[in-house]
Amino acid sequence: MSLSVQKVREQGAVIDFKATLVSADYAQELNSWFSKKSQTVRLDGFRPGKAPLSVVQTRFADEANRSVLNTIVDKVLRIIDKDHKIKVAGQPKVTIEKADSKDGFECSVSVECLPTIELKDFSSISCEELVLDISKKEVDDAVDALFKRYKGHEKDPKNGKAAWGDKVTALIKEKGGHGLGQEQDVILSEDIDATWMPLHKGLHGKAIGEKTEVVITYPEDFQEKNVASKSFTYEIEMKSIYAFKMFKLDSVFAKEFDCEDLDGLHNKMRETLMNDQKNLINLYHKRQILDALNNQYKMSLPKSSVDFEFQQIWKKLQDEVAAARVRGEKEDIDLKEVEAEYQEIAERRVKLGFLISEIAKEHKITLTNEEIQREVVSEAMKYPNQFKEVVDFYIKNPRVLEKLIAPAIEDKVVGFVFDKSKKKQTKITINDLPSKLRGVVPGYEDDDKLTSKKSKNVDNEPKEGKSEGQEAPAKKAVTKEGK
Repeated sequence: MSLSVQKVREQGAVIDFKATLVSADYAQELNSWFSKKSQTVRLDGFRPGKAPLSVVQTRFADEANRSVLNTIVDKVLRIIDKDHKIKVAGQPKVTIEKADSKDGFECSVSVECLPTIELKDFSSISCEELVLDISKKEVDDAVDALFKRYKGHEKDPKNGKAAWGDKVTALIKEKGGHGLGQEQDVILSEDIDATWMPLHKGLHGKAIGEKTEVVITYPEDFQEKNVASKSFTYEIEMKSIYAFKMFKLDSVFAKEFDCEDLDGLHNKMRETLMNDQKNLINLYHKRQILDALNNQYKMSLPKSSVDFEFQQIWKKLQDEVAAARVRGEKEDIDLKEVEAEYQEIAERRVKLGFLISEIAKEHKITLTNEEIQREVVSEAMKYPNQFKEVVDFYIKNPRVLEKLIAPAIEDKVVGFVFDKSKKKQTKITINDLPSKLRGVVPGYEDDDKLTSKKSKNVDNEPKEGKSEGQEAPAKKAVTKEGK
């Protein structure tokens, strides 16, 4: 079979080919198919393999054409792969122009390609490295704030009734629901959110062993959509009560935080402040690296990849706007006006995705088993009632696991590039940090416009999770603080 495959055009990430086969060769392929078929076919009135060739040709003409076409197209794709070494993105588009024994065979093949990336020297990237300098006053203020808001409790349960400020352990079960319910710790507060006030009032004044029922009505914007805007009755049994404990700012208070004395508490607070700000500083460094990589590399991107990414982020924006309108919030955003901006965001994310993948491959950057396990456990902890099921799900679904750990690999790659980059250190205080993060990290935007919030932080969106105290009792269980 004298099959000719020629490249006819290369435009952006798309390469077009034309394949031809003369009529004589196409007829020969058909005849060969009919000949093989006639040797084994069973037709009424004929012994196996004895049916006349003309009968076989008439009966199986359509099947023969389909089979020969598939064979030729498969060979065309193998030739393209062998001769041109293309990294294909998605399924090639094949258009049959003609295919018969009279005119021969001709088809066009349009192949979308992954970009070929030649990595540059990372030392050409210049970054500002933020170095946090925490003053003694900042540590002292943080310790004082901790002391004022800390609610300590006696280690041994008390007798009598639960008072405001006490910590109680209660068995909470949805009335009429299945299961034994769950024990939850709740610190009774008169200033609790309105949603949870019935729970706190229901527990207040109760003694160990007493039972009661409370009705909780969840707001429209509640995180668990299956309970939003609905009311549920919960059966509650008091299990234990721990009295509120007053403290002085001394070594006894420090021991509540596993510190021997106040000096130890101050040292621990300094370390905590450093760790808290470290994540924000890392996001600032990460944004610099991603911006630099995006600016350094020019490449033709597969349209299918960009379109897919665009649909993902565009749908998320539409859902958020629709949800805001349902809540009665006024959103001053015109989706048509920001569509082009989101197209640019999609292109950036696809480009950076290719770059991150190539850097990881070139420099053999992977996650250790311990790091993978940490990511899975962290995700499973968002669903305490289904912890084991979530872990098993990721273990049994490698592709889903790959998606889960992708952000961790990205962070590791960015850290690698940052270490290789040329850095200029800038010392800052905790008070200086917000101005550095403005427009870079979620929560530090330049303005209040929704477009700014969505576009400027597109590389730094926090992982989806559940805010503390936003879970339903006995369905997702009241949080330990009962919020």
